[in-house]
Amino acid sequence: MSDKTIGGNMRLFKTFWGPEETFKLMPVTLDCPYMEALYHPSAKMLVVFSKTMKQNYEMLPKLDDDGEWVHAKKAKRNGNKFKEERRLMDVPQEFYMIDRAQQEEFIELFATNAKVFDYKAVLDIEPKGDPTILQKEGSGAILDAKGQPLKAVK
Repeated sequence: MSDKTIGGNMRLFKTFWGPEETFKLMPVTLDCPYMEALYHPSAKMLVVFSKTMKQNYEMLPKLDDDGEWVHAKKAKRNGNKFKEERRLMDVPQEFYMIDRAQQEEFIELFATNAKVFDYKAVLDIEPKGDPTILQKEGSGAILDAKGQPLKAVK
């Protein structure tokens, strides 16, 4: 086992995930084992990107000889109107932390500014919107938690 100390080599900073305020961690030393970490406030999940790479298939837009996206004859189920091709790529290994205690432990271990940065204020934010209201894809109907259409209030 190595004598090397783990942690103390990332820095917290404020940023946004879409319209939501959040935070990220960036490496501040070359020996940091992670590229970045970010907190997804709606999912209440800390996503950590490792420097360890893995191979994974990804769908990428198909390009013509001029580098333009090739249009599909009709839109796919996901609404995409462009042709795609599956490519094997090197991508970073990702870790998804969903447990609040483990998120805080990771931040305290790796962030050099964890004592002065108020990251817990972001962890405490409740996601906006009503999680019991769902929308069935393609139907346009708004459904309750049991999948029943909601009635309009007049």
